[in-house]
Amino acid sequence: MSETRIGIIGGLSWESTASYYRFFNELFVGANAWSQPQLLIDSVDFGAIVPLQRECNWEATGEILAASAQRLECAGATVLGIGANTMHVNFARVQDAVAIPVVDVRDAVAKESLGSGHHTMGLLGTKYLVEGEFYSDRLLELGVTSIKPTEEQTERLQFIIFSELTGGIVTKGSRAYLREVASSCLERGASIVGLCCTEFGMLMSEEESFPVIDSTRAHVRALLAA
Repeated sequence: MSETRIGIIGGLSWESTASYYRFFNELFVGANAWSQPQLLIDSVDFGAIVPLQRECNWEATGEILAASAQRLECAGATVLGIGANTMHVNFARVQDAVAIPVVDVRDAVAKESLGSGHHTMGLLGTKYLVEGEFYSDRLLELGVTSIKPTEEQTERLQFIIFSELTGGIVTKGSRAYLREVASSCLERGASIVGLCCTEFGMLMSEEESFPVIDSTRAHVRALLAA
């Protein structure tokens, strides 16, 4: 049996990639206390991605991610993950670019939500993810209905992500606001909250007083099981 070597398309942002690396090593169960998963990380330039996101030029971001996936495959990866929720808008483009499997974070989130008995999830993420349909439609296909933040809440979360979290800035005010938005989604019918922006794990954990899925942890668990 060939050994698994996980490839991650990283740099989306560097804080996001750092979380992936930490969780891979925290959640991995190996032969002894020093065992680590075999990982390959291709860190793209987030400075090239953000302007394209703002233009909604997903074709161009798809080309960048597809090239990254091919580099990882050539380097010996046996399975891939896109290290950002929003960039799963390019999931099909990435999967088409390589012959090895790509593990979808949306599938991982849906599986864990349904596995814990939750069919309605508060969907917290970037403006592109919340206002788009690529994420919520996939969850719905798998049996999970999304409750989304309001437009005003989404705009403020977008500011927190790109003006604070992607630069490593964590504030008490932003931590409190994320919980406020989560509570709002729960009040409107969600039974679980999905942290579907990797950086939101810097503000909230799966150890809250209400049910939470950290998409990064869910994705890592799925990649380790692949």
